[in-house]
Amino acid sequence: MNTATREIINVLMKLQKGYEEKNTENTSALMSEIFSDRQDLLVLGTGSSEVCLGRSEVEKLIHDDWDGGWGDFKINIDGATIDEADGDVAWFYADCTVRYSFEDSDDKEYNRLGDWVKQITKSQNASPKQRLSFLNWALSLLYHQRKSGKREYLWPSELSGMLINENNKWKIASLHFAVAKPNYPDERLEETVDDYQEGHIHTRNKILAHNSNKANSGLLDFLKRLEGEIDDAEFGSLYFDPEQILMFDAGRFAWVIALGTTKQSVPEDEIFDKSLQEIGELFISDLSSEAKLFQAKRNIAYALREAASGAEFTWPVRLTAVIEQDEKGCILRHKHFSYPFYWIFEGKL
Repeated sequence: MNTATREIINVLMKLQKGYEEKNTENTSALMSEIFSDRQDLLVLGTGSSEVCLGRSEVEKLIHDDWDGGWGDFKINIDGATIDEADGDVAWFYADCTVRYSFEDSDDKEYNRLGDWVKQITKSQNASPKQRLSFLNWALSLLYHQRKSGKREYLWPSELSGMLINENNKWKIASLHFAVAKPNYPDERLEETVDDYQEGHIHTRNKILAHNSNKANSGLLDFLKRLEGEIDDAEFGSLYFDPEQILMFDAGRFAWVIALGTTKQSVPEDEIFDKSLQEIGELFISDLSSEAKLFQAKRNIAYALREAASGAEFTWPVRLTAVIEQDEKGCILRHKHFSYPFYWIFEGKL
């Protein structure tokens, strides 16, 4: 292990320590210690509206994560992949986990959930079938028999990022947080959930108004070609919005955030066949009999929810990438895809 790799691991350890201690009074100190002094930092959080542009927004994201808005985040530093390019730029990828704790709901919480259900029933932005199937899915996760006391779930997640050597110290220039999707991505634009639309509109307007981090024409052309190359069974028809592409320019290398959509057509029978297959596999797993039944119920709820919105699927997708630039063009050195994460429900993953 060379000196640069050891120093980069030390940066990740300091980031991890901050997420373990969750002392919001130390947020600014951590920013000064391990994040670049440049004002054009880019960090992609897990939600649609968590596109952080500049130091103040990055600091706010970390502060809010520590202030109760996030679970216990653990980076698998020992298993991290670190690539150092030329002594001035490096990037990494690490598997992570988020530990969430759930406790019994009191009457106040049930009243709040009741108001939320009533709000969904009166919404005019989706068909009755969509609203009923959505509520069935949500309630299958929210309302079921549980053991008393605190219950903990460990959710798989990922972290990647780019670092630059700034005044002989490695500093974080960009990060991408992501949580694994369950059966289907959290957000589907055909569902027309109000909060989804608000999040995407807010992000789009913020990026349009942002004066820094604009992608150059060569990079835009490269990503346009990349859309066709990645057009496969996983991502369907992939599209990046040219007005929603940002870059942290480190000279020869750039960290890129590209927001877009992926479209697929999935017939209803295919959704139901997949669900039946997954339920069949549940009953040869090592789960308890109770867990198998609850998971089967959730799986059915997922299938009904997706089928209710039709066979055309449009999912928001995010790409972060390290791209090497020279006079001959662009080379993709690292890529990390994720779907926006939205719902924190017990038993979801």
